[in-house]
Amino acid sequence: MPAILSTHAAKWGVAALAGLASLGLAVGPAAASGEAAPVPSAAQAPQTSGYPVKAAGYADKLVTAFGNGDDRTMDRLATKNVVTALIEHSHGHSERWHRSSADSGKGFTWVSYTNLDTHEVMNLTVRNALAANKGRDAIREVEFVG
Repeated sequence: MPAILSTHAAKWGVAALAGLASLGLAVGPAAASGEAAPVPSAAQAPQTSGYPVKAAGYADKLVTAFGNGDDRTMDRLATKNVVTALIEHSHGHSERWHRSSADSGKGFTWVSYTNLDTHEVMNLTVRNALAANKGRDAIREVEFVG
């Protein structure tokens, strides 16, 4: 076998062994314990584009205030139309919203939450500049789907 082919074969062999070894290390102890490893769920890892961190955090504060019935905080964070829509929509399931995604563009961030009880989706529109400066009424729109 030519030297070039044997070198490539050796590299592939080492890579295959390393892959199998890492698989054995990753699976070995958990599989040997007899306990089922926890399966990550979508609820544990919301999707985000990375940019709208402040706006998504701002929306999170509104959702927390909504769940706690904190009208003063809701009034500070969102427009009157949004607060009214949230209060009207509350049917005893306002505490179990989990952020499922956030994305931004053209000065706005759209943050989605899924209700863990009803599986309904709530979409909030946040003005990035107002949220970044902790301004009042940064959350401009709310939409419920499902």
